[in-house]
Amino acid sequence: MTTDDARPRVLSITSITAVSTIDGGDTLAAEVSGPDGGTVFLLIPLGAAGALITQLTDAAERGAQERRLHSRGRLPTVEV
Repeated sequence: MTTDDARPRVLSITSITAVSTIDGGDTLAAEVSGPDGGTVFLLIPLGAAGALITQLTDAAERGAQERRLHSRGRLPTVEV
């Protein structure tokens, strides 16, 4: 699909319903639910899945650290 619209697309999810493999194990098919109750399938090549897992883990760790600092009344430092 092509578009002249330069705005990013945003997909909000409320839960991950299931993850399975397709294409002989080369692709992950993640079934996710949105806030409207609709279902979307994300097809993620296995090679990209590893990078996604790493980035999600790193972001979750940063988020946990920010929450801890916030609960102590401190502001997180911004890494440049």
